[in-house]
Amino acid sequence: MTSVRSARPPCIECYSRARRQRTVHSRLGNRAVLDLSIRPQGPLLVRAGHTASEDSIPIEHNVQTPHGASPSVPYIPGSSLKGVMRSHFERVARSCGLAVCDPFSASSCARRALAKRSEQISDAKLYSEVLCAACKVFGCEAAAGRVSASDAMPSETNPPKRQLRATLPVDRFLGSGRSATVRDFEPVVGGEFKTRIVLENFELWQLAMIGIVLMDMDDGRVQIGGFRSKGYGLVSVGLDRCEFFFAKPNLPTNGVYGIGSLVSDHQRREFGYMSDDWLLLRLPQMSEHSPEGNHRPSVQYDVIADLFGLKYVLSSHDAIKSLLSMLTKNLLDYVSHHRPGERASDETQGSS
Repeated sequence: MTSVRSARPPCIECYSRARRQRTVHSRLGNRAVLDLSIRPQGPLLVRAGHTASEDSIPIEHNVQTPHGASPSVPYIPGSSLKGVMRSHFERVARSCGLAVCDPFSASSCARRALAKRSEQISDAKLYSEVLCAACKVFGCEAAAGRVSASDAMPSETNPPKRQLRATLPVDRFLGSGRSATVRDFEPVVGGEFKTRIVLENFELWQLAMIGIVLMDMDDGRVQIGGFRSKGYGLVSVGLDRCEFFFAKPNLPTNGVYGIGSLVSDHQRREFGYMSDDWLLLRLPQMSEHSPEGNHRPSVQYDVIADLFGLKYVLSSHDAIKSLLSMLTKNLLDYVSHHRPGERASDETQGSS
């Protein structure tokens, strides 16, 4: 007599892999490539663990990797950079009134999406009804994200320098140091790191939020690495170059277009994209003058239009920052339509 074994449910890893393959758009609608320079404004330490020194005192090194001719250089992993960006993205989104899940809670977007696997949920419904604002941009176990960050490698012309430091805890009763608990660590100071952030099939409000995160990082509101309470991890961000590509022919050459303006009306309604997901550029030219009569800063950008679509290349920090600031309107429109209170009132008015 043969025993019949019950079919095992698919494992979470297999289901997540299948969901990622189905959630990603089958074609490229738009793409933004941001080349950044991250300059430490003080000590920066992305810890890689402990190694014993000659006097057996553990040393915490910055994470290192082979690069070029050097066998070991300090760098900032892309996963660490993306994690810092997501954390601040969630903070800004909650401040705007948007609902953002806790990735580690039982009610996270990933767990709710996995719980609906028996309902054969569509990609559009997953994106529009299940995923929160942060998971739409950075992804989760059940859906791929729209943004990726490469490892921030040291600049060849201005590499950061390593610096050995030590901390000595103070005895709260005696007021003296505890020499037995000395901790040595090796942060990096000065120099700059080069990295690249890529967004694909993005909405303009998502690009605006990434711009806010980068500007807050440049203003010292976002720290990278450990020992943040000691003032470590403060950086400045330079916007070296920005390249946009919009895969739709015959587009006006003075606009920036989100995925909502590049798909059909049916797809726009299914995925819940904004109908006005585009923006006309108003970047200053060399010939323009300010109200005081002075020349405005020059803006360097190239426009390439062909049968495949439209491509912008901006090579000025001021131009890129100005463009990201213009996208605030698209972010405000998205927030006004997707706040929990406004969404409930819209559904009530629609039913009445």
